[in-house]
Amino acid sequence: MRVALVVCLGLAFCACAHPGPRRAAEAPAPAGDPAPRAEPRRPPVAHDVVESAAGAFVGQRVDGGELLTPESLLDELSRADLICVGEEHGHARSHFAQWVVLGALAERSAMNGRTVALGLEMLPRAEQQPLDRYLSFELDEDALLREARWPQNWGWDFSFYRPQLELARHKGLPVLALNAPRELTRAVAHHGLDGLTREQKKQLPELDLADGDHRACFDGTMKGHPHGKPDLVYAAQVVWDETMAESAARWLGGRLPGRQLVVMAGSGHCRGDAIPKRVRRRAPARAVSVRVAGTEPAKAGEWDFVMVFE
Repeated sequence: MRVALVVCLGLAFCACAHPGPRRAAEAPAPAGDPAPRAEPRRPPVAHDVVESAAGAFVGQRVDGGELLTPESLLDELSRADLICVGEEHGHARSHFAQWVVLGALAERSAMNGRTVALGLEMLPRAEQQPLDRYLSFELDEDALLREARWPQNWGWDFSFYRPQLELARHKGLPVLALNAPRELTRAVAHHGLDGLTREQKKQLPELDLADGDHRACFDGTMKGHPHGKPDLVYAAQVVWDETMAESAARWLGGRLPGRQLVVMAGSGHCRGDAIPKRVRRRAPARAVSVRVAGTEPAKAGEWDFVMVFE
Protein backbone atom coordinates (compact mmCIF):
# COMPACT_ATOMS: atom_id res chain seq x y z
CA MET A 1 0.00 0.00 0.00
CA ARG A 2 2.96 2.34 0.58
CA VAL A 3 3.94 1.90 -3.06
CA ALA A 4 0.43 2.84 -4.13
CA LEU A 5 0.54 5.96 -1.95
CA VAL A 6 3.81 7.10 -3.52
CA VAL A 7 2.45 6.47 -7.02
CA CYS A 8 -0.55 8.62 -6.20
CA LEU A 9 1.60 11.40 -4.79
CA GLY A 10 3.89 11.43 -7.80
CA LEU A 11 1.11 11.56 -10.34
CA ALA A 12 -0.97 13.96 -8.29
CA PHE A 13 1.62 16.73 -8.27
CA CYS A 14 3.33 16.21 -11.63
CA ALA A 15 0.76 14.60 -13.87
CA CYS A 16 -2.33 16.49 -12.80
CA ALA A 17 -1.17 19.03 -10.25
CA HIS A 18 -3.96 21.03 -8.67
CA PRO A 19 -5.50 21.83 -5.33
CA GLY A 20 -8.47 19.83 -4.17
CA PRO A 21 -9.28 16.12 -4.15
CA ARG A 22 -7.49 13.56 -6.26
CA ARG A 23 -9.13 10.65 -7.96
CA ALA A 24 -7.78 7.26 -7.03
CA ALA A 25 -7.79 6.28 -10.71
CA GLU A 26 -4.89 8.66 -11.36
CA ALA A 27 -2.51 6.14 -9.79
CA PRO A 28 -1.99 2.55 -10.82
CA ALA A 29 -3.75 0.40 -8.21
CA PRO A 30 -1.79 -1.90 -5.87
CA ALA A 31 -0.16 -4.91 -7.49
CA GLY A 32 -2.34 -7.96 -7.65
CA ASP A 33 -5.62 -6.18 -8.34
CA PRO A 34 -7.28 -8.21 -11.11
CA ALA A 35 -9.23 -5.30 -12.59
CA PRO A 36 -9.96 -1.60 -12.10
CA ARG A 37 -12.09 -0.95 -9.05
CA ALA A 38 -14.98 1.43 -8.56
CA GLU A 39 -13.97 4.83 -7.28
CA PRO A 40 -14.82 6.02 -3.77
CA ARG A 41 -18.04 8.02 -3.76
CA ARG A 42 -17.67 11.79 -3.75
CA PRO A 43 -20.23 14.40 -2.76
CA PRO A 44 -22.84 14.81 -5.50
CA VAL A 45 -22.18 17.48 -8.11
CA ALA A 46 -24.92 19.72 -9.50
CA HIS A 47 -26.06 18.87 -13.02
CA ASP A 48 -25.23 22.44 -14.13
CA VAL A 49 -21.94 22.73 -12.23
CA VAL A 50 -20.02 23.89 -15.32
CA GLU A 51 -22.66 26.36 -16.49
CA SER A 52 -22.75 27.82 -12.97
CA ALA A 53 -19.01 28.53 -13.20
CA ALA A 54 -19.42 30.84 -16.21
CA GLY A 55 -17.59 34.13 -15.94
CA ALA A 56 -15.80 36.87 -17.85
CA PHE A 57 -12.12 36.38 -18.57
CA VAL A 58 -9.12 37.82 -20.36
CA GLY A 59 -6.21 35.94 -21.84
CA GLN A 60 -2.53 36.30 -21.15
CA ARG A 61 0.47 35.19 -23.15
CA VAL A 62 2.77 33.65 -20.57
CA ASP A 63 5.99 34.53 -22.38
CA GLY A 64 6.11 38.30 -21.93
CA GLY A 65 2.86 38.68 -20.00
CA GLU A 66 0.86 40.36 -22.80
CA LEU A 67 -2.85 40.64 -21.96
CA LEU A 68 -5.29 39.53 -24.65
CA THR A 69 -8.98 40.15 -25.11
CA PRO A 70 -11.08 36.97 -25.13
CA GLU A 71 -11.42 37.19 -28.91
CA SER A 72 -7.68 37.72 -29.37
CA LEU A 73 -6.89 34.72 -27.19
CA LEU A 74 -9.31 32.49 -29.07
CA ASP A 75 -7.95 33.74 -32.40
CA GLU A 76 -4.45 32.77 -31.22
CA LEU A 77 -5.67 29.31 -30.23
CA SER A 78 -7.44 28.89 -33.57
CA ARG A 79 -4.05 29.03 -35.30
CA ALA A 80 -2.71 26.05 -33.32
CA ASP A 81 -3.11 22.41 -34.32
CA LEU A 82 -3.38 20.98 -30.81
CA ILE A 83 -4.67 22.96 -27.84
CA CYS A 84 -4.20 21.21 -24.50
CA VAL A 85 -6.54 22.84 -21.95
CA GLY A 86 -5.37 21.80 -18.50
CA GLU A 87 -8.01 21.13 -15.88
CA GLU A 88 -8.25 20.87 -12.14
CA HIS A 89 -10.52 17.87 -12.13
CA GLY A 90 -12.91 18.90 -9.35
CA HIS A 91 -12.95 22.63 -10.12
CA ALA A 92 -15.74 23.74 -12.43
CA ARG A 93 -14.09 26.91 -13.74
CA SER A 94 -11.41 24.97 -15.63
CA HIS A 95 -14.11 22.84 -17.25
CA PHE A 96 -15.98 25.97 -18.25
CA ALA A 97 -12.74 27.17 -19.89
CA GLN A 98 -12.58 23.92 -21.88
CA TRP A 99 -16.17 24.43 -23.05
CA VAL A 100 -15.40 28.01 -24.12
CA VAL A 101 -12.31 26.99 -26.11
CA LEU A 102 -14.02 24.04 -27.80
CA GLY A 103 -17.08 26.09 -28.73
CA ALA A 104 -15.04 28.98 -30.10
CA LEU A 105 -12.86 26.74 -32.24
CA ALA A 106 -15.87 24.82 -33.52
CA GLU A 107 -17.47 28.14 -34.53
CA ARG A 108 -14.31 29.28 -36.29
CA SER A 109 -14.07 25.96 -38.14
CA ALA A 110 -17.10 26.96 -40.21
CA MET A 111 -14.96 29.77 -41.63
CA ASN A 112 -11.51 28.17 -41.81
CA GLY A 113 -12.64 24.72 -42.95
CA ARG A 114 -10.74 22.80 -40.27
CA THR A 115 -12.13 19.63 -38.66
CA VAL A 116 -12.17 20.19 -34.90
CA ALA A 117 -12.14 17.24 -32.50
CA LEU A 118 -12.09 16.77 -28.74
CA GLY A 119 -9.54 14.49 -27.06
CA LEU A 120 -10.14 12.96 -23.62
CA GLU A 121 -7.72 11.89 -20.94
CA MET A 122 -10.73 10.43 -19.13
CA LEU A 123 -11.10 7.26 -21.20
CA PRO A 124 -8.61 4.69 -22.53
CA ARG A 125 -8.51 4.02 -26.25
CA ALA A 126 -10.35 0.72 -25.79
CA GLU A 127 -13.52 2.67 -24.93
CA GLN A 128 -13.71 4.42 -28.31
CA GLN A 129 -16.62 2.30 -29.57
CA PRO A 130 -19.17 3.28 -26.89
CA LEU A 131 -18.01 6.87 -27.23
CA ASP A 132 -18.68 6.77 -30.97
CA ARG A 133 -22.12 5.25 -30.38
CA TYR A 134 -22.95 8.05 -27.96
CA LEU A 135 -21.87 10.65 -30.50
CA SER A 136 -24.11 9.06 -33.16
CA PHE A 137 -27.08 9.11 -30.72
CA GLU A 138 -27.18 5.30 -30.47
CA LEU A 139 -26.46 5.50 -26.72
CA ASP A 140 -27.86 7.92 -24.21
CA GLU A 141 -25.77 9.32 -21.38
CA ASP A 142 -26.54 6.54 -18.89
CA ALA A 143 -25.63 3.87 -21.43
CA LEU A 144 -22.39 5.67 -22.30
CA LEU A 145 -21.33 5.82 -18.66
CA ARG A 146 -22.13 2.15 -18.21
CA GLU A 147 -20.60 0.80 -21.43
CA ALA A 148 -17.48 3.01 -21.29
CA ARG A 149 -17.07 2.13 -17.59
CA TRP A 150 -16.83 5.79 -16.66
CA PRO A 151 -16.78 5.21 -12.85
CA GLN A 152 -13.98 2.65 -13.16
CA ASN A 153 -11.92 4.51 -15.75
CA TRP A 154 -12.26 8.01 -14.34
CA GLY A 155 -14.42 8.55 -11.28
CA TRP A 156 -14.96 12.30 -11.46
CA ASP A 157 -18.61 13.20 -11.92
CA PHE A 158 -19.72 13.29 -15.54
CA SER A 159 -21.36 16.65 -14.87
CA PHE A 160 -17.89 18.24 -15.17
CA TYR A 161 -17.73 16.96 -18.78
CA ARG A 162 -21.34 16.89 -19.97
CA PRO A 163 -21.39 20.37 -21.62
CA GLN A 164 -18.20 19.71 -23.59
CA LEU A 165 -19.37 16.30 -24.80
CA GLU A 166 -22.89 17.51 -25.59
CA LEU A 167 -21.41 20.39 -27.59
CA ALA A 168 -19.30 17.93 -29.58
CA ARG A 169 -22.26 15.59 -30.04
CA HIS A 170 -24.64 18.23 -31.36
CA LYS A 171 -22.06 19.83 -33.64
CA GLY A 172 -20.89 16.49 -35.04
CA LEU A 173 -17.33 16.81 -33.74
CA PRO A 174 -15.20 13.67 -33.36
CA VAL A 175 -14.28 12.79 -29.77
CA LEU A 176 -11.22 10.65 -29.11
CA ALA A 177 -10.45 8.39 -26.15
CA LEU A 178 -6.72 9.10 -25.77
CA ASN A 179 -5.45 7.27 -22.72
CA ALA A 180 -3.59 4.09 -21.85
CA PRO A 181 -5.29 1.19 -20.06
CA ARG A 182 -5.08 1.52 -16.29
CA GLU A 183 -3.87 -2.07 -16.11
CA LEU A 184 -0.84 -1.15 -18.23
CA THR A 185 0.27 1.89 -16.23
CA ARG A 186 -0.31 -0.03 -13.01
CA ALA A 187 1.90 -2.89 -14.24
CA VAL A 188 4.67 -0.46 -15.25
CA ALA A 189 4.59 1.27 -11.84
CA HIS A 190 4.96 -2.00 -9.97
CA HIS A 191 7.04 -4.19 -12.28
CA GLY A 192 8.82 -1.77 -14.61
CA LEU A 193 8.97 -1.82 -18.38
CA ASP A 194 11.18 -4.92 -18.37
CA GLY A 195 8.67 -6.75 -16.19
CA LEU A 196 5.80 -6.42 -18.64
CA THR A 197 4.41 -9.38 -20.53
CA ARG A 198 4.88 -9.61 -24.27
CA GLU A 199 1.28 -8.55 -24.83
CA GLN A 200 1.65 -5.56 -22.49
CA LYS A 201 4.81 -4.43 -24.28
CA LYS A 202 2.87 -4.35 -27.56
CA GLN A 203 0.66 -1.65 -26.04
CA LEU A 204 3.55 0.69 -25.25
CA PRO A 205 4.03 3.86 -27.30
CA GLU A 206 7.45 5.23 -28.17
CA LEU A 207 8.86 6.52 -24.87
CA ASP A 208 11.15 9.42 -24.02
CA LEU A 209 12.29 8.88 -20.43
CA ALA A 210 15.12 11.39 -20.63
CA ASP A 211 13.26 14.73 -20.53
CA GLY A 212 15.06 16.65 -17.79
CA ASP A 213 12.34 19.21 -17.03
CA HIS A 214 9.61 16.58 -16.90
CA ARG A 215 11.69 14.36 -14.61
CA ALA A 216 12.61 17.30 -12.39
CA CYS A 217 8.94 17.94 -11.63
CA PHE A 218 8.51 14.31 -10.67
CA ASP A 219 11.67 14.16 -8.56
CA GLY A 220 10.70 17.31 -6.70
CA THR A 221 7.42 15.70 -5.75
CA MET A 222 9.00 12.42 -4.66
CA LYS A 223 11.40 14.05 -2.19
CA GLY A 224 10.42 13.05 1.31
CA HIS A 225 8.56 9.98 0.05
CA PRO A 226 11.25 7.27 0.02
CA HIS A 227 8.95 4.27 -0.33
CA GLY A 228 8.49 2.65 -3.70
CA LYS A 229 10.67 2.78 -6.80
CA PRO A 230 10.66 6.27 -8.32
CA ASP A 231 12.06 5.15 -11.67
CA LEU A 232 9.16 2.72 -12.14
CA VAL A 233 6.53 5.23 -11.06
CA TYR A 234 8.04 7.82 -13.39
CA ALA A 235 7.99 5.33 -16.26
CA ALA A 236 4.27 4.79 -15.65
CA GLN A 237 3.66 8.51 -15.83
CA VAL A 238 5.56 8.77 -19.10
CA VAL A 239 3.56 5.87 -20.54
CA TRP A 240 0.43 7.84 -19.67
CA ASP A 241 1.58 11.06 -21.37
CA GLU A 242 3.13 9.32 -24.38
CA THR A 243 0.01 7.25 -25.05
CA MET A 244 -2.16 10.37 -25.13
CA ALA A 245 0.38 12.15 -27.34
CA GLU A 246 0.53 9.18 -29.70
CA SER A 247 -3.27 9.04 -29.94
CA ALA A 248 -3.44 12.76 -30.68
CA ALA A 249 -0.65 12.69 -33.26
CA ARG A 250 -2.22 9.73 -35.06
CA TRP A 251 -5.48 11.61 -35.48
CA LEU A 252 -3.76 14.79 -36.64
CA GLY A 253 -1.56 12.62 -38.86
CA GLY A 254 -0.73 13.92 -42.32
CA ARG A 255 -3.94 15.95 -42.43
CA LEU A 256 -2.53 19.20 -41.08
CA PRO A 257 -3.55 21.98 -41.24
CA GLY A 258 -6.98 20.53 -41.96
CA ARG A 259 -7.43 19.12 -38.47
CA GLN A 260 -7.41 20.67 -35.02
CA LEU A 261 -7.61 18.87 -31.68
CA VAL A 262 -8.67 20.26 -28.30
CA VAL A 263 -7.38 18.02 -25.50
CA MET A 264 -8.98 17.95 -22.06
CA ALA A 265 -6.50 16.61 -19.51
CA GLY A 266 -5.14 17.31 -16.07
CA SER A 267 -2.99 20.41 -15.80
CA GLY A 268 0.26 18.48 -15.46
CA HIS A 269 -0.47 16.50 -18.62
CA CYS A 270 -1.00 19.76 -20.52
CA ARG A 271 2.25 21.42 -19.45
CA GLY A 272 4.51 22.19 -22.36
CA ASP A 273 6.90 19.34 -21.54
CA ALA A 274 4.12 16.74 -21.38
CA ILE A 275 1.53 16.12 -24.13
CA PRO A 276 2.37 19.16 -26.31
CA LYS A 277 6.09 18.42 -26.57
CA ARG A 278 5.50 14.71 -27.09
CA VAL A 279 3.01 15.44 -29.89
CA ARG A 280 5.55 17.70 -31.62
CA ARG A 281 8.05 14.85 -31.57
CA ARG A 282 5.61 12.79 -33.64
CA ALA A 283 4.01 15.34 -35.96
CA PRO A 284 4.80 18.79 -37.40
CA ALA A 285 2.05 20.30 -35.27
CA ARG A 286 1.83 23.59 -33.44
CA ALA A 287 0.84 22.34 -30.00
CA VAL A 288 0.05 24.88 -27.27
CA SER A 289 -0.83 24.66 -23.60
CA VAL A 290 -3.55 26.62 -21.80
CA ARG A 291 -4.64 26.77 -18.19
CA VAL A 292 -6.88 28.79 -15.93
CA ALA A 293 -4.86 31.20 -13.83
CA GLY A 294 -4.38 29.86 -10.31
CA THR A 295 -2.52 30.69 -7.13
CA GLU A 296 0.81 29.63 -8.65
CA PRO A 297 2.05 31.79 -11.55
CA ALA A 298 2.35 30.08 -14.91
CA LYS A 299 5.92 29.85 -16.16
CA ALA A 300 7.09 30.45 -19.72
CA GLY A 301 8.15 27.16 -21.24
CA GLU A 302 5.59 25.30 -19.17
CA TRP A 303 2.50 27.19 -20.43
CA ASP A 304 1.73 29.26 -23.50
CA PHE A 305 -1.48 30.98 -22.39
CA VAL A 306 -3.59 31.46 -19.28
CA MET A 307 -7.23 32.41 -18.94
CA VAL A 308 -7.69 34.93 -16.13
CA PHE A 309 -11.25 35.03 -14.80
CA GLU A 310 -12.71 37.98 -12.91
